[in-house]
Amino acid sequence: MQQWFNASLQRKISGLLVVLLSFLFVVILYSIFKLKLIDAEMHEVAEIDVPLTEMVSELEMMQLKQHLLIEQFRLKGEKASVALKPEQAFAAQRDGLKAILAKAERILNKSLLKHQVRFAQAEHQKILASIEQFHQQSDSFEQQLKQALQQGHTSEQQWRLFEDEAARLDQSIMAILRHMESLTLEASRYTDKHENEFMLVNTGLGFCAFVIGLYLTFYILQIFRQRIGRIQAEIKNVQQSIEQGVPITSPEFHLPVHQDELAELEQDLKMMVQRLSQEMSDRQEIEQQLLVLATRDKLTGAFNRHKWDEQLRMQLSLAERGSSFSIALLDVDYFKKVNDQFGHQTGDKVLQALTEHLIRRLRKTDSLYRLGGEEFVILLPQQTAEAACQLAEQLRQHIASLEETDLPAFTISFGVTEYCQQDDEDSILTRADRALYQAKAMGRNRVQLS
Repeated sequence: MQQWFNASLQRKISGLLVVLLSFLFVVILYSIFKLKLIDAEMHEVAEIDVPLTEMVSELEMMQLKQHLLIEQFRLKGEKASVALKPEQAFAAQRDGLKAILAKAERILNKSLLKHQVRFAQAEHQKILASIEQFHQQSDSFEQQLKQALQQGHTSEQQWRLFEDEAARLDQSIMAILRHMESLTLEASRYTDKHENEFMLVNTGLGFCAFVIGLYLTFYILQIFRQRIGRIQAEIKNVQQSIEQGVPITSPEFHLPVHQDELAELEQDLKMMVQRLSQEMSDRQEIEQQLLVLATRDKLTGAFNRHKWDEQLRMQLSLAERGSSFSIALLDVDYFKKVNDQFGHQTGDKVLQALTEHLIRRLRKTDSLYRLGGEEFVILLPQQTAEAACQLAEQLRQHIASLEETDLPAFTISFGVTEYCQQDDEDSILTRADRALYQAKAMGRNRVQLS
């Protein structure tokens, strides 16, 4: 059973459909069987029981008439007020009675021969035997009565014998009638019983088929709603991550409870989302690395010349609308001697240490750029020339007071300038460079304003 629940969705639905169709097939087969049975029973009722019931009524009426004729014989039938002679009327009644019984006998023989009698065949055989015996008794009684009428005189004792024989014939015919009536009633009850059973069983099977179909429908809907809901959640997660530009949350993998098609689809989707999340993370990392390579100096970590050009253009654009800024151009004093005396590796360490100390002491809005070699520039938004000179002086003093065991002592010089109207990229940088040249000419390790 557990294997069936863990089977594919197609197998589960197919299995439930097979059960449902099997129930429906059983209902159809049972209905066909019962309908044929009821049809045969109704045919038997129509062809046998109904005619026999009608014959029972006719026989009862003829029996009554025969009793009246017997009484007429006792009254010397010639004096009775009948259209025929008593013996003629009696013979007519007997012929009618025999005709009805013969008709019943033909119906029963025909039905038994064609196997149309499905209920109590032995009882129908007994009725035929009783009719045959009645015919023999009736013929004997009729012959004796005819001889007595021909003699013209019958004693009282002989009449009592005739009456006893007539009573026995009455009992025989009444037994036949009761037997026939009992069979017809029993056949009707049997047919009603089959109809009721047919209705009950058909209703039960139909209800079972309905319950199975209802369960199958709700089961399929529940499975699809749960599984598709989880799939939609994963898709929505991806969509939100893409819209918001944030990394995709990597889904958690669990051993699936069911091994059906939707579970496989869900697992495949999670794997795809995981790969996409990993690829986006890798892509962001690569973009960050590319951004660093594009905007940062590889040796010192300061912004490069490309970033400087971009930021300077932006500050010039803001300054044209009323803002202001200053720049501080600097380089390392006697840097060539450092390289020549201690080597280029030490020179590189000097530049790295310089960058680290300068960045620590700048505002968050300030930024440091390496223009090339040992030359750097500091961009100071919303800063006047005086404030820029004060900052530059603090930085110069800090660098001059550094004492690091693995680095030689070094100093820096600054050329500071403020934005002036009509400045462009070249003019402001040229003015700062001129100020730096003056600082160098005046002995280095100093700040010069231009």
